[in-house]
Amino acid sequence: MRTLITNASVLDMVGETANIEKKDILINNNIIEKIDKDIDQNIEIDEKINAKNMLVMPGLINTHTHLAMSIFRGYKTDKKLMDWLENAIYPVEDKLKPEDIYWNSYLSCLEMIKSGTTTCNDMYFGMNKTVEAIENTGLRAVVAWCIKDDSIKDKIEKTREYAQKYNNNKNSKIKIYVSADAPHTCNPDTITMCVNLAKELNTGLHIHLAETSNEEKKIKSRYGKRSTEYLNDLNVFDVPVVLAHGIYVSDSDIEILKKIKGGISHNPVSNCKLSSGICNVVKLRKNGINTGLGTDGIGSTSTMDMFEEMKTAAYLQKVNAKEPSSILAYDILKMATIDGAKVLGMENEIGTLEPGKKADMIFIKTEKLHMCPDNDICSNIVYSANGADVDSVMIDGKLIMQNRKMLNMNEKEVMRQVKKIAKRLL
Repeated sequence: MRTLITNASVLDMVGETANIEKKDILINNNIIEKIDKDIDQNIEIDEKINAKNMLVMPGLINTHTHLAMSIFRGYKTDKKLMDWLENAIYPVEDKLKPEDIYWNSYLSCLEMIKSGTTTCNDMYFGMNKTVEAIENTGLRAVVAWCIKDDSIKDKIEKTREYAQKYNNNKNSKIKIYVSADAPHTCNPDTITMCVNLAKELNTGLHIHLAETSNEEKKIKSRYGKRSTEYLNDLNVFDVPVVLAHGIYVSDSDIEILKKIKGGISHNPVSNCKLSSGICNVVKLRKNGINTGLGTDGIGSTSTMDMFEEMKTAAYLQKVNAKEPSSILAYDILKMATIDGAKVLGMENEIGTLEPGKKADMIFIKTEKLHMCPDNDICSNIVYSANGADVDSVMIDGKLIMQNRKMLNMNEKEVMRQVKKIAKRLL
């Protein structure tokens, strides 16, 4: 199937400066075949999309999520991380049924698509139902069963089973990683087991890192070293990694992190809401450490809207550095697209609009009051736009949402199911 997109203002995210031009995009099945001005419309095509008054850019990449936590939106908020987890979240999570995980994950997937996310990186438990929801909504995703010292049962075999099914399938939009929850919840034996599994499966590892100062104190007390040093000594960085948060990393930690494959997922809204701290993204980027953006789970971030993460990330870095030019709007857009792809090891497939890459893209309506005038489109997207400005979403060459309407998905039924689960459990 060949699709021709015409009259688009294309922000391709290629290079170190913004490149926005009026062009057409030719897609062959799920691959971008050509991007050029006035592509011959007499060529044989199956579908034509008029993108007049639209900015077309790569789909956003959410590098750290807990999709099944949508049920916790607004539940016992305004607490610090461990108080919130131990006294609000864990007791309810113990009661979640497989179907609950499916519907909760489905809701998060729909919210991401409607706000322009085309790829996510998820860790949780009961991931077989999350995988089912991801497949049914059409998202591209990296997923992992979250392993802790007290929660290992079946997760190793499930990870192995699903990796064999999906990682060797070139047509699959799903990739399986291994997940160790965090340094303070995984002892050396657990971490080593996860690293060995990642090596066996030739895949990566997703883990929380240095999210709070208390976690760092715990690791220092137990092992006499920092979390980054602890992971380094256990050979975690022998495999590609996604390190969620990375707030409390020292200069010596950065020297270690310079050598990793993968990178850090910055989750600014969650970090603010839980008062966890500010990740020094400017320093990470200056040291060549790949840094993407993530929402975390809905419970701690309240929304899956990556536009909110972009705004918050920009504001935090400018305040933290006390310098408005410390990070630019285009830098933030890179974090949400190509840099996020690099964190997930997928930069050869997604993250930019180029011939040969997957046709994952979003169509943003720019003819709106809050984006007028368009003196700087990148600034408008980061500082003025929101997820509701995304008009259409294409993943793997297929329109998933068009004119703000989800195609072949019943939003009201999903909300009904999640409300029913919340009524039962909360």
